Amino acid sequence: MYVGVDGCSAGWIAVCYDDQRYAGTHLYKDVEDLWDNHSSARSILIDVPIGLRESSNAKRPSDDEARTKLGQPGGSSVFPVPVRDAIHADSYEEAKKIQECRTGGSLGTQSWSIADKIGEVDTFLRETEPGTTDVIREAHPEVCFWALNGRSETKHSKKRQPAAAFWERVTILERVDTQVLTYLREGGSDLDAEVGNDDLIDAFSLALTASERTAPVQTLPEEWPDGDQGDPTGLPMEMIFAEQSA
Repeated sequence: MYVGVDGCSAGWIAVCYDDQRYAGTHLYKDVEDLWDNHSSARSILIDVPIGLRESSNAKRPSDDEARTKLGQPGGSSVFPVPVRDAIHADSYEEAKKIQECRTGGSLGTQSWSIADKIGEVDTFLRETEPGTTDVIREAHPEVCFWALNGRSETKHSKKRQPAAAFWERVTILERVDTQVLTYLREGGSDLDAEVGNDDLIDAFSLALTASERTAPVQTLPEEWPDGDQGDPTGLPMEMIFAEQSA
C-alpha cells in the first residue's frame, strides 16, 4: 500500500494506492489513527515538515532548495518552519517569544497556522517505534507537481487562480493515472467532512508520487550541505519527490 496524506481541518485525509491501482480515500482524526490503519504500508508521504531546528534560524536545506526549484509564486507555498519548542508552544504569543529568543527571527502567522500539525507528527515520530520514519516521510505537493510536470513550475496559483490551478494539477496527475479524475470525484464524494478540493488533489499527488506508477523516489536537498547537522533528535530533514516513469 502507498499512501499520500494531507492535513485538513477535520484531521488527515489519506489517499491510498495498492501497487498501481487506486484503493480508496479515508479521513483520520489524528496521526496515531492513520498509523494504526496503515502501519503495514510500504510508504506514507505526508505534507508536513519533519525534522526541525532547535536553536537556529538556518533554513532547512529541503525548504531552501524547494523554494528555488518552484520559483515564484510557487516557492511561497513552502512556509518557514519554526524551531521545535515554538511548534509545541500553547499560544502564538508564547511561540513567537521562543522563536525570537532562540533564533533572533520572528514567527509569521502562516507558519503558526500549521504548528499543531507539525507538532502532532513531530511528537508521534519521536515517541513511536524505530523504523517509522522509513515509512512516514515528508513530501510537499507543489514539489511533487513540479517533478511530475517534467521539473517545470506550474503556471497557475492556487490562491489567485484556483479553478485554473486545480485543472492544471489534474492534468499533471492524469499523465500518471488516466483515471485520476474519476477517483478524485469518488474520493471527494465519500468524505462527509470539511475537506477542500486542494486538500484532496494534494493527497493524490503524494500518493501517486509514492506509488509504483512513478519513477523511484528522490529527495531534496539533492546534495546535503557540508556542516549542517540537521535535526538534533535524528529525524530526517528531507522532501520526497518522483518524476514520471520513462
